[in-house]
Amino acid sequence: MTEKNNWSEINKNISEIKDKIKNSINEDDLTSDLKDSLKNTVTSASTTLNELKSNIEKTVKDEEIKKEAKNIISKIVSELEENLHELTSKVSDYFEHELSDEEE
Repeated sequence: MTEKNNWSEINKNISEIKDKIKNSINEDDLTSDLKDSLKNTVTSASTTLNELKSNIEKTVKDEEIKKEAKNIISKIVSELEENLHELTSKVSDYFEHELSDEEE
């Protein structure tokens, strides 16, 4: 009877390990998807801002307005970069914390 209980316990342990591996793979996929999404968003925002700068260069005749517009765009870019860095750091910390919790 104890041999049957041992096999039952082994099956239970294998099932738990399988679930942990599956969850880990899913989290890795989510992390990868999130990173790709953030990268695509940054690329899109960068392209849009560069196009805006180019359009300002081509259409605005007043040098002072052109300078102010470029300054505003530079501030937007700077703030986006700062926010992205902060977000990336928080996401990395979150997933590292989750992984360390699972390992314990």
